Amino acid sequence: MKIALNELNYKKEIELNIPLEKDEELDKRIKDLKNATFKGKIYLDNNANIQLEGVFAGEMELEDSITLEPLYYKFKINLATNYEEIKENYPSCVDFSKNILDLKHFLWQNIVLEVPISMSLAKNISLKGEGWKLQSGDNANDEIDPRLKKLEDLLKGDD
Repeated sequence: MKIALNELNYKKEIELNIPLEKDEELDKRIKDLKNATFKGKIYLDNNANIQLEGVFAGEMELEDSITLEPLYYKFKINLATNYEEIKENYPSCVDFSKNILDLKHFLWQNIVLEVPISMSLAKNISLKGEGWKLQSGDNANDEIDPRLKKLEDLLKGDD
């Protein structure tokens, strides 16, 4: 949804559904979006500044960090910003020559910020495999790799 800002002279209520379009993927971690909607308003305040307020909510499908199985993550973003902040922080969302705000692109930028770095619901994952095991900082020095045993003997001579 593109909004012509020079024609904005009243409070405009906005209700927008944001689908995931395959040609417009901004983040490869998001596999799908469900019920992604923005409900809010854009208006001129008393100082003639353009304000954008609303709630952006939905559910995104991600991959489990460990098993790569589909994982659903609900998000809710309370937006309260103004045109100057959007211009400064999200310049790709504004067409300066026509004074147009691409609201859909702005909302996508905010979705990307909500994607968790890693997320997993996996339980009972094996921490050992063929020729390897996970070591934490507490037990990492319990065993010495047999291939490095000769080096330990060399270092003992320096004491």
